[in-house]
Amino acid sequence: MRGKEWIIVILLVSVGLCCWTMSATWMSHPQSIKHYSVNFLQICLWTGIPVVIAGVIYLIITLKNRMK
Repeated sequence: MRGKEWIIVILLVSVGLCCWTMSATWMSHPQSIKHYSVNFLQICLWTGIPVVIAGVIYLIITLKNRMK
């Protein structure tokens, strides 16, 4: 993928996370930036943890294949 495509992907993912966080915050506390920030952090962590695990597994497999 080229640089422009990565920028578009990152932008779309960011907008999606913001929309997801906004809907979660409005269901519980519609007027609080504190709850928005907490929800945003939790959503980013819960979506980031599987990505990090998959990245580590990918690196391990790639390094094993290079050593052969």
